[in-house]
Amino acid sequence: MRAPKLRELKEAVIAIFSGPYTAKFPAEPTPLPDTFRGRPHHDEKECVGCGTCANVCPAAATELEDDVKAGIRRITIRLDRCIYCGQCQANCITEKGVKMTLDYDLATTDRATLREKVEKTLLACEACGAVIGAREHVTWVARRIGPLAFANPTLLLAAMQDQGLVGTLPPPTGPLGRGDRLRILCPKCRQVTSLVV
Repeated sequence: MRAPKLRELKEAVIAIFSGPYTAKFPAEPTPLPDTFRGRPHHDEKECVGCGTCANVCPAAATELEDDVKAGIRRITIRLDRCIYCGQCQANCITEKGVKMTLDYDLATTDRATLREKVEKTLLACEACGAVIGAREHVTWVARRIGPLAFANPTLLLAAMQDQGLVGTLPPPTGPLGRGDRLRILCPKCRQVTSLVV
């Protein structure tokens, strides 16, 4: 019976001089592995506003809202809902728009600080005003497919407008005809221009 008591006494004396074995969390941050998934960060320069992150988010932490009157697509990231699964980073089409950071200490009493917003300009149909997508997304697709963009007038015109090579046309006054094919049109209006005899 005496031997275990002496062993415990020895361990207690060693612990007094060597300090605690556990991490000193409040004073020093805990070292994290490179594969740790913390707070997702949306890079406004690399994000094209496609909305893929909102579509794949299982917790509905990323919300997509199109404000047609203002011409803005707003992507809101709610970090209080996020489960840090990393699906937004894994499915980002640019592979740089969303990155999982090592930041995990998000404790706060104000939920408004746990929201991030990314705003992109909308591209609308010149005939009916329907939303086609974010302008940066359309021009990114045009750059990505290269010369194949010449097959789609919407991609071609959006990319040329961003380069300042083409101006905008006034909206059509009458019904759509074949002459309106070289406009930025939604798929429905483009089909109308294709079926006109």
